[in-house]
Amino acid sequence: MSEDRKAWERKQRENRIIDMAQDIFFKNGYEFTTIIEIAKASGYNKRSIYLYFKDKEDIFLAVVLRGLTQLHKILEKASRDQSIQGLGRAFFDFSLDHPDYLKLIMVYEANTCVYDPASLKNAAPGSHKSLCQQETDAIADLITRLLATEIEKKRIKTSLEPAQLMLLLWGQVFGVMQIILMRQVRFQETYGISYEDLFATFMDMTAMALSGVSSS
Repeated sequence: MSEDRKAWERKQRENRIIDMAQDIFFKNGYEFTTIIEIAKASGYNKRSIYLYFKDKEDIFLAVVLRGLTQLHKILEKASRDQSIQGLGRAFFDFSLDHPDYLKLIMVYEANTCVYDPASLKNAAPGSHKSLCQQETDAIADLITRLLATEIEKKRIKTSLEPAQLMLLLWGQVFGVMQIILMRQVRFQETYGISYEDLFATFMDMTAMALSGVSSS
């Protein structure tokens, strides 16, 4: 058997394990998922799983990488019109279309992602941890560059540096989407507004505040 064939077959087995693990992580979350469950669902024993992945976290990061990759592509496409509202809408759509990925990304950001480059312990090149970090950094850089352009063109008025503003906006959008997803059922009946309109209003208010225009 050729080396290319062996590599292809190994990749197929890895993808099968990731596929099966993804469903379990979506259902149970990271904390309550076990290697034994993943092995059973994949048709392998526990020892075989370790031939392809270092540990449960490694499999988890392989699933998270799928979500981060999709999110990055969606935000990159939306960023072409240089609009804060466009980026926000893209994140909104991703969150509604892939709420399970969003939940896992939040777990990843809270527990695994590194935000201080000085303290980063270099993960093995090509590892799922390294690739997740690359996607996260690329998303942050994409948003920061857009904000820097808007600040330079005086369309955003702020005393913050672009990276500081990115962090603030990222936290706000994540928080609003988390609230929407938790309260999505009967949202209109409960709050007298659709969650789509609420999010659009939030983004308009944010853009208005950043431009220095009063809403009154």
